Amino acid sequence: MMLIEGDVVEKSPNKNGGIPMKKLFSIALALCLLLSVALADVTLTKVYKTEDLVSNTFHNGFVTAIGMTGENTVVLKDDGTYEYTKRLMQTAEDGTVTADIVYTFTGTYTKDGDTVVLMFPTAGTASENWGSLAGSYFQNTENASFADSDYAAGVVQCKEAESHLIADLFEGPYLLDNLTTSDAAFDAEECTVTITVSGDTFDYVVTNSDDD
Repeated sequence: MMLIEGDVVEKSPNKNGGIPMKKLFSIALALCLLLSVALADVTLTKVYKTEDLVSNTFHNGFVTAIGMTGENTVVLKDDGTYEYTKRLMQTAEDGTVTADIVYTFTGTYTKDGDTVVLMFPTAGTASENWGSLAGSYFQNTENASFADSDYAAGVVQCKEAESHLIADLFEGPYLLDNLTTSDAAFDAEECTVTITVSGDTFDYVVTNSDDD
């Protein structure tokens, strides 16, 4: 058949509705990438310098004397659960961590815009390495834990005459920030931690009981 200038030849549609297979593959790949980003875990980190810890820990004298710093991390998982770590550490000039106090909590969270509420944890672990302070005054703890909301488990004996529950150190922005206990001061089932997300870090929303 001869084509005369001005004739229009219709191409028969392919099985993909006229969209080339290569383009379909590109669209599918883009959707997969978008989905993977949407479902990726979000990690937020808040760092405290030694001067930030002054008067904010009940072991203030020891913590500040050996130059400890703090690092709190919140990992928000796409399945609605979190991993929340509160940490104090002493770091040598060469970068070696010589004292390391780590408490990790897991539970569920809710999110509304930039506001995230960490519900009281269903499980938690503690590991305390007091470095040069260990033995003479503080006691190291390895793998203390509680699970399945058994908050009375996981007793940490950090000093000879002092012990506390892992669950009691969930609230507040600072690790070891007070001597509050769940039995004396708050209902564990109702205690939450609220933060506001700011890039890859966060801020605590601190409320006073008088404001409730």
